[in-house]
Amino acid sequence: MAATTAPASQPSSQQPPPPTAETVLSQASRDPSAAAAHLPELPPDALVDILSTLSAASPAGHLALLPAILALSPSPSAASAALSSLLSAPTWPSATLLAVASLLRDLPPAYRNRVPAFLGKILSLLPSADAQDLPAIAYQLLLLASKPLHPRAVLAGLLRFFGGRRGARVRAPPSIARQVEGTVLLNFAFVVKQDPVLAREVLAAVKADAAGALSGFAVAVLLSVARVRRFNEGAVGVLRDAAAVSRRDYRMSRRCKWLPDCMKEELARGTQCVEKGLLKAVDESIVGREHVLPSIVQVGFLLLEVLDGDRTEEAGLGKGAMGTEEIGINMLSSLFEIHEMARTEIIEQCKLRILSAKPQQSAPVLRLLGCLIRGHPFPILEYIAHLKELLDYFSFMNDKISTGLITCILPLTKFSRDLKDYIILVVRKAMFRKEDMVRIAAVNAIVELIIAESRRNKANPFEDSSSQPSSSQQPETRLEFGRGLFQELSGLLRRCLSQQTSVKEVLYEGLVRIVTSDPAIAGNVLDFLWPHFLNYYTEDAECPIKISLCFKLENAKLCLVEPLDSLLSCISRILRIQQNSKCEQTHYAYKCFGFAASQDNEAGRTQSSDLFVKALSSIQKYLRISLTEDQRGQSQDTGSLASPSEMAHCNSLAMLGIIEVFVDFVASKLEKASDESKEMIEKEILELVDAHSGFERKTSNCREKIARKRGNAGDAIDKHTNEPKENSNASLQKLHEKRGKFVDSSLYELSVMCVKQCNADSYNNCSQRPSQTKSNQSSYLVSFVLKAFLELFKSLATMDCGNFRIKLYENLKKLMQPIMQLIWHLLLDSNQENGGTKRNMTQGKKNIECKKDQLYLALACLKELLKPSVSDQSSDIIEVIISSAPPNVEDMMEAGELDKNDTTMVEDQSAKNVHVLLNILKMLYARVLSQSLLRESEVVTELILGISRKLHLEQRHLLGNWATDLCRKKSMQSPSMAREVVKLAIHLTPAPDDMILVCEIAAELKKLMNSGKDISRDSSDTFHIVNCKTKSSLAAVCLQMVELSLTELDWGLGKLKAMLTLGYSSANIDEDQPADERTQRLALEEALYTRSTLVVHALSSFAHMSLKDTQSDHFLKLTAKFYKLLTRMSKSQIAPKGYAQSIPSLKFQKLAEVTCRMLTSQLYDFVSSVQENQETPRKVNLAKIRRESKCIPDLIYQIEDYEKYLIQLSKLTKVNLLRYAKRSVARDFRIEDKSEEREQEEDHTPANGVPSDNEPDEDAGGPNTPVEPYADENASESEHEDAGSLKAPVEANADENIRSSIPCGSAIQEFESDEEKEILARSKRAKTQRIVQDSDEEADDE
Repeated sequence: MAATTAPASQPSSQQPPPPTAETVLSQASRDPSAAAAHLPELPPDALVDILSTLSAASPAGHLALLPAILALSPSPSAASAALSSLLSAPTWPSATLLAVASLLRDLPPAYRNRVPAFLGKILSLLPSADAQDLPAIAYQLLLLASKPLHPRAVLAGLLRFFGGRRGARVRAPPSIARQVEGTVLLNFAFVVKQDPVLAREVLAAVKADAAGALSGFAVAVLLSVARVRRFNEGAVGVLRDAAAVSRRDYRMSRRCKWLPDCMKEELARGTQCVEKGLLKAVDESIVGREHVLPSIVQVGFLLLEVLDGDRTEEAGLGKGAMGTEEIGINMLSSLFEIHEMARTEIIEQCKLRILSAKPQQSAPVLRLLGCLIRGHPFPILEYIAHLKELLDYFSFMNDKISTGLITCILPLTKFSRDLKDYIILVVRKAMFRKEDMVRIAAVNAIVELIIAESRRNKANPFEDSSSQPSSSQQPETRLEFGRGLFQELSGLLRRCLSQQTSVKEVLYEGLVRIVTSDPAIAGNVLDFLWPHFLNYYTEDAECPIKISLCFKLENAKLCLVEPLDSLLSCISRILRIQQNSKCEQTHYAYKCFGFAASQDNEAGRTQSSDLFVKALSSIQKYLRISLTEDQRGQSQDTGSLASPSEMAHCNSLAMLGIIEVFVDFVASKLEKASDESKEMIEKEILELVDAHSGFERKTSNCREKIARKRGNAGDAIDKHTNEPKENSNASLQKLHEKRGKFVDSSLYELSVMCVKQCNADSYNNCSQRPSQTKSNQSSYLVSFVLKAFLELFKSLATMDCGNFRIKLYENLKKLMQPIMQLIWHLLLDSNQENGGTKRNMTQGKKNIECKKDQLYLALACLKELLKPSVSDQSSDIIEVIISSAPPNVEDMMEAGELDKNDTTMVEDQSAKNVHVLLNILKMLYARVLSQSLLRESEVVTELILGISRKLHLEQRHLLGNWATDLCRKKSMQSPSMAREVVKLAIHLTPAPDDMILVCEIAAELKKLMNSGKDISRDSSDTFHIVNCKTKSSLAAVCLQMVELSLTELDWGLGKLKAMLTLGYSSANIDEDQPADERTQRLALEEALYTRSTLVVHALSSFAHMSLKDTQSDHFLKLTAKFYKLLTRMSKSQIAPKGYAQSIPSLKFQKLAEVTCRMLTSQLYDFVSSVQENQETPRKVNLAKIRRESKCIPDLIYQIEDYEKYLIQLSKLTKVNLLRYAKRSVARDFRIEDKSEEREQEEDHTPANGVPSDNEPDEDAGGPNTPVEPYADENASESEHEDAGSLKAPVEANADENIRSSIPCGSAIQEFESDEEKEILARSKRAKTQRIVQDSDEEADDE
């Protein structure tokens, strides 16, 4: 029996027991995939039991069973309970985060609606996860995004977390965190290579993230994506645009006065975040991220190509932010230093871009190359071959680029003799080119090369000390080192002496720079110049200078051959440098003018310095005699080159420059002269300046004669130079331009002499009547010195930063003392000079005009000194200006408002100086306004605006009140001055008062223009500056301010849209937007709508005016642009599909109400009046009709487009936003077919018929929404496309679809009344007859 039962029981023992919930869970802990295979064998109750055991604390293997369980369709309540328990857990372990992130992509379709909730939970708990689990979690999320399941939300969350946004960061030391980020970046790079669709989503997500602030992690992600060829351009473009846009936004935020402070701080933070992210990507590329090096090089050079825009203090970036060019240079410089493998690519890119790009685009690359050479000279030596290839194209480059290239490369010549020889070879070839610019670049290159050699020898005069036998031979050796290169290249330089005038001028200036850098070369330079000087100098002649040889007649044009004044200036300055040099050799000693040559000269030939001293003494003596005899160059032989008038004009131009040279040289002797000789020198200076003034008058008269003569012959006059066109090409006007003939010491002595003369004149005016000649000479001297200083201050703005700082802090402060005393004398005493005593009025009109010119020159000097491009530390300049003022300057000022109301400025000395200077300028501004001095008022306006930027908001508000009071109390007849005063008041007034001021002035203009022929009203009672003569000019100013506000609103609306997009993306993953971002968005919205409301008030006043043609066109274009902005605002209030619609803010509702009530209806009347004026036959009417045929239809379309979105928003929010809307009556672009209308009248019901009762309710809009579609909803498409009627774009279908989706019991229809239904019925009949007509009745809500 046992034998028979054994085989029967054997099969039952081999079969495994049926799985249970416990066994499946136990197996899932070891092998989740094997356990999932047993789930179909479980009964439904067992599946429910497993679901009930799942929680946030469950092992990862248990959670991995969730997709398979849900796929078996368990109890819906149990599945929902399990998912809800997971979501409701406050925290998840890292293993749970990884497990849930892995299973989300495997969820059945029926449960994928829970993915956003789980995704939001995972992203919110990432900061609490372990650092070692973060790369795996991120990889699983990237796989989820590639499914694709909510890729934008996944990518945005990862960028936000790893980018450190909203306080999130990896909980690990910096080194570990860097490794975690590197692993995640590799995951990103792998996924985007495998899935191109996900790569596009990455670019879109980073763009959205960049709207807030581009983080360093996002930069690294884009650099990784850029390694994929098909996405390279898009990725680097995002980085470039992020850097450029952040700087543009920061610049706009500093200029936009109405922007909330929280937004300004956020934009400043975003700007710094972008630059830190870009620089961080370079620094971290050394830790295993070498694959992004090509992308970094590409981005760096793209940033160099971005134009940074304005660099002024008002519109620039300021001290807290770097420009895109600076970021690019820093990125590439750091990369060059860190990675040797990137150096070849950087140098190669520099070479290609310098050769192929435009000059303005090559300049930043040159600056980068200069930084690399100065910072890393030894690594650059390996790339000498690349630099030589660049030098081969020297003759074909732009002159500024070629000169800058030589300047960049010169520091390498001290390490490479071969490179120096190659530069010399290149400039030798360039010297034989026929283009002037190439020769000028070659001359500059030679000069820079000699200066660099001199500086190097000065720093290390004895390269081989063992070769020097004794110390007595050291000076001679040094001299040989100094002049060796000059002697070697003197042949090339001598060739320049026979070339064009522009080349000679550059050479003369370069020789002065060479001698300045190494005075030991002065003797060689003078020897070099002496033979050339003899061509224009005769030693024993009555007139030693041959001015007639400086000009020649070529192709019937009088051309300048030799700039004699530049040559004389070069010689005199070299002689002075040689005399004052500490290392001057005894045999190069020379004597000043007017002294006999020394008899103890060493044997041999006479030195060139002595010959030049004698020659200049002879010329000085000739000038003294000729000026005394009042010949003033008349003894010069005019020759037969041209007409006597033209030759006299040329002589006068040449004598102007020559006199300036000798005034400078004579003034240099004042410092060491005795008291007796000082009087003689001052007398000689006054005579020279008097002669200079005479030649200026003579030059002006000759210019007028030549212009009249050639004008009769049909030759045109150059408007800019007031010269005939032929003469302007002859470069004669260059003799008027700045030569740089004055050195600082001469200007200092001249300014001291000016102050002395002014004080003497003031004393003589009080004690006795001065002689007219002496008074004129003093006046000429003041004008002469002010012009020289103005040229000096203008030249400072064009100098390099280093050179300027040296000049500023070593010489400028000392130089400013006397000139500022002179300027204060003119500013504070000009009232007595110009103002109205009988004694001054009898001095004649010329004296008064001269004083006005001097006042303008003084103000211009002050403006140039305070320019941001001139001084980075303007507070020091202001301190010098105030310290140079008279002791009783505050007593001489009128009491200003700032003195009474501001007490904080007294504590800080620098602020007090600004305060005092502003009060002086305010007093001066009132004075120039009373005297109707337009030029002076413009300069003072610029000064006040520049200084006001240093004030706090409260202080600037007080200054704005002062300017507004000027507009209210000052009455002026000059339109230009009125325009400047109103501009000043608007710019100084903070927001929103600046736009309120525009509205008030526009309202006064409306009253004045609508007064018609009322003669009694010729000015405004509120603003005296508004009158009949200034109304057109002030209207243009107000329109300009409105246009500026529209530009700012356009920019602000773009920022608001970006912030709304970020808010919707947060809601997409069930994540609340941070409170600070919501606060910023709400503040920006409120500021936008408030500013737009003020713009409505300003434009509504213009809608009542009778404007000129150009102003009318400008007004129509501005209103169309404004309604386009309003349309964008309305669209931004409409939530995207799938999101909750919010109620518009009260500010937006107020804006819609004010726009419909105050602007839209008035615009229709304005358009009607414009069209009525077109019917009047005029010659210019055709051009006006052509312009307005584009403006008016565009305006009408923008208005209706705006109202269409208001209707849509009203139905979505159940808030009636069109209570005050008025039906449009302007349809100048709608052509009706009269025959078709007659046929329809026969077929349809008469206009006075009663409509049927079965009209659908959904066709009727709100009671106060009279803007309706023009065609019937049942009209066929053929009727819409009929050739007999050309209609404006109609959005009927969209409105009908939206209207049909609104329930019948909507809030909009609750406003209906019997009277309003009658209005809608009549509107329905008008649509049936296809006639556009007005509503006979309007809402009584107004």
